[in-house]
Amino acid sequence: MRQRFAFLLAAALSCLGAGVAEAHPHVWVTMRTTILFDPQGNFVGLRNDWTFDEAFTAFALQGFPKDANGNYAKETLAPLAEVNVTSLKEYDYFAHGKTAKAKMAFKDPVDYSLTFDKDLLTLHFTLPVAKPVPSKGSLTFELYDPTYFVSFDFEEKDPVRLEGAPAGCTFSVVTPSQPQTMQVDESFFTNLTSSSTYGAQYADKILVKCP
Repeated sequence: MRQRFAFLLAAALSCLGAGVAEAHPHVWVTMRTTILFDPQGNFVGLRNDWTFDEAFTAFALQGFPKDANGNYAKETLAPLAEVNVTSLKEYDYFAHGKTAKAKMAFKDPVDYSLTFDKDLLTLHFTLPVAKPVPSKGSLTFELYDPTYFVSFDFEEKDPVRLEGAPAGCTFSVVTPSQPQTMQVDESFFTNLTSSSTYGAQYADKILVKCP
């Protein structure tokens, strides 16, 4: 996906010329997140559903054949799904989680696939945590691109679910206040890396509390 993102970035810049901060982001994702717990009540992973915007969908599907019904079969999209998840390893799959005391580490994605519906691509994948995390207390999750090439926003309806959570667990989604616009040229963004924190200011937070 990063390779395709980079190609799309170059194409966008050729049209925009020397843009300012408003030229970012270039890809928009509408997401749903399911927070997974095991039978012992430990947090064990995130199930993600990322729906891409129409422009990126059209770009990503170039060269992929449609089936007899004019759709893209799941099997046809399987190689693209694999590229999507493996190429985001450098960026920790845009996932950040922490307890009140420490950051979480995630393993590589499993159960990944792409589906095509209503002219949009959706990437589905599960991101297991490196080791089960006791749910008692508070858990915080953020999904964002540190370079802000990709913008993540939650679905309006049912954006977050708790699956298998202990009784009494609740969650809330905290939307950041609008950051002040920075008037910078494109070179600012091209110098951002996977270790940058610029995109964090735009990230919604999922706050989970369990008794």
